[in-house]
Amino acid sequence: MDFLYYIRVVLKRKWVILLVGIIAGGVAYYFMRNEPKTYKSVSQISTGFTINDEFRLGDNNFSLFDADVKFNNAIATFNSPIVINLLSYTLILHDLENPNPFRVPTPESRKLPLYQSVNQEKARKDFSDKLETVTMLNSFNPDEKKLLEFLALYKYDYKSITSKLTVQRLQGTDYIQIEFLSEKPELSAFVVNTIFQQFLRYYNTTRSNRSQEGIDTLRSLMEKKKIELDAKNALLRGEAPVGAAADTRKLADLTNLERALTDEKSRQVNLYSNLRKVNQRLANMGVDAQATTQNTATTTDQTNSEVLILRKAKEQAYLDYVNSGSSDKNLLAKYNQLNKEYQNKIINSNQSLARTDPGTGKIDDPTTKKADLLQEKSDIDFDIQESTRYIDSLQTRINMLRGNSDRDASKEVAVESLIKDADQANKDYLEIKKKYNDAIDLTSSSLNNFRQILLGQPAITPEPSKKLLIVGGAAVGAMVTAILIILVLAYLDSSVKTPRLFARVVNLKLISMINFMNLRQKSIAELVTTLDTTYDTKDKIRHNVFRESLRKLRYEIETSGKKIFLFTSTKKGQGKTTIIQALSYSMSMSKKKILIIDTNFCNNDLTTALDAPRILEKIVPNDRTEDSLAEQIRNLSKDIGVDTVFIIGSEGGDYTPSEILPRKHLLQHLKSLSNDYDYIFLEGPPLNDFSDSRELAQYVDGVIAIFSADQIIKQIDKESLEFFNELNGKFSGSILNKVDLEMVNVS
Repeated sequence: MDFLYYIRVVLKRKWVILLVGIIAGGVAYYFMRNEPKTYKSVSQISTGFTINDEFRLGDNNFSLFDADVKFNNAIATFNSPIVINLLSYTLILHDLENPNPFRVPTPESRKLPLYQSVNQEKARKDFSDKLETVTMLNSFNPDEKKLLEFLALYKYDYKSITSKLTVQRLQGTDYIQIEFLSEKPELSAFVVNTIFQQFLRYYNTTRSNRSQEGIDTLRSLMEKKKIELDAKNALLRGEAPVGAAADTRKLADLTNLERALTDEKSRQVNLYSNLRKVNQRLANMGVDAQATTQNTATTTDQTNSEVLILRKAKEQAYLDYVNSGSSDKNLLAKYNQLNKEYQNKIINSNQSLARTDPGTGKIDDPTTKKADLLQEKSDIDFDIQESTRYIDSLQTRINMLRGNSDRDASKEVAVESLIKDADQANKDYLEIKKKYNDAIDLTSSSLNNFRQILLGQPAITPEPSKKLLIVGGAAVGAMVTAILIILVLAYLDSSVKTPRLFARVVNLKLISMINFMNLRQKSIAELVTTLDTTYDTKDKIRHNVFRESLRKLRYEIETSGKKIFLFTSTKKGQGKTTIIQALSYSMSMSKKKILIIDTNFCNNDLTTALDAPRILEKIVPNDRTEDSLAEQIRNLSKDIGVDTVFIIGSEGGDYTPSEILPRKHLLQHLKSLSNDYDYIFLEGPPLNDFSDSRELAQYVDGVIAIFSADQIIKQIDKESLEFFNELNGKFSGSILNKVDLEMVNVS
């Protein structure tokens, strides 16, 4: 309902809204009538940000997110103050130096002190210097601030240019589009082409500076890593063993010595075995091995001494050969020679002992066998002793080599740690060196993917005028604003324009709704009792609704079972006088006899409108019989012309009923008069201002409240509404008067 109500509120004021739109459109047209024509030039730039099939230095992967960031950075750079200022310098230099400038200051601008105070020759030089050095004017410097203001005279300042410049990415492409609007097609083309050139200058300059800073940083890191690597290598050279060859030689020596030790131990085992066999054979011949050994010892001392010398020489030769790595042929030959001499000496010694008697020197054949055994035993003992010494010598040499190997093992652990550190340092150095070389390659290549694929051209025709769009927008905007204002006011409006709003705001029983009627052309009696065929359609509808509303009110009163009614309101101007008259005329049409008493002493409009006798304050009822009282009232009241409606008026004044009426007054006998009249109507003053209605309520059967639909319910009205809720059944209902039918239709 509320939605439809607001729509109806807007439609009711449609002409006001339309008028506001027309006025706004007219004002916009007035200001836009001299709007100059504009020309647009367009340039397109290929960035290369989204092309992933080109040659790339480095191993960076292609990323759409990175491409978006690069697009945003490029667009921000195009719109940056430095690039726009470089463009401004180019434009102002063109206008100052070219015989066909794009813009010329207006005569009014030439008269300004700013324009006259600028030395244009010096200004050209300053602008050229700033353009050459890619720097901005400093507003803190008074001279440069004046140059900035000079640019504003030509509308070449940052704000003026950016308001006409558009730099955006063409969605789904690799292109950036540059657009510029101006009053001259050549100026627009010059701007879109020049801004790209200045963008490249600034971009390459900043990129070169950033690249050099990065290269310097990488060079510093590379030198630091090189120093660390050299230190690790130097430490490694100081701690490392002689080399792999030395390790191999030591291992071979140790292997040969262990092999010789094993062979010698095997030989010694054989010697002990042979010794046991010889001792056993001597024991079988009845010879004491120990005694025999002592007898023959002296005989063989000289021979043994020579054999011992040869054995030592042979062993030393073998050790020398082993120490040389078993590769010296001369030492091997020496060893073989000594070994041969040693074996010959042993053989000669055995033959001498076998053939010669130790005492006589003659050959004794029977004893030859025993002598041979004894000599063999002596040789074996000697070989065992020499073998034991040789084994001890080999073991000492082996222990020495093994001790060196243990020391080398601990040293090898430290060396391995140094090698790992050196490898990591070398890896770090190579990595930073690769980055440094890549940076050098990138810088030296001067990689720049920006390409102007569409050159800006002067436009042939101007841009479509936005005059109609602006005028239409102003009109629509004004109408929308007007509608919003109307809706806000309707929302804030506390008036009870419709029965639904009345029920929500007032919350009292509504027995009838009376629509608004114009009473200037016809009287109330004519509106109620007759139909006018001269009315147009809307007036006929309004008239019929008015009459039907009165009939509904009449029905409510007739079915209420009450006969004496007080009509009152919370404030004046609600239509009590009109409704009482109209209701009385409507009841007269149904053959009802009505008595109207004007008890509104503060505003006796009923008395004035119907020219009633002003006698209420003076009437002393003749209460001897009911007939005498009825006769008295018939004589004092006035028939208003329909023979069934009578009225008693009042003098009126600033007093209440209890103050002005006599001790015995007419209102005390209304019950008796109800036998002679079908209905008695009293009009009371407004509750907000007077207490009369509260005093009059005791004399009536029912109280009817009248509210005007165009009035706002305020807090004081809500306090008066409590009176109706406290009437203990006397409150008969409310009448909503002066209702706009257009509002009711949507309710």
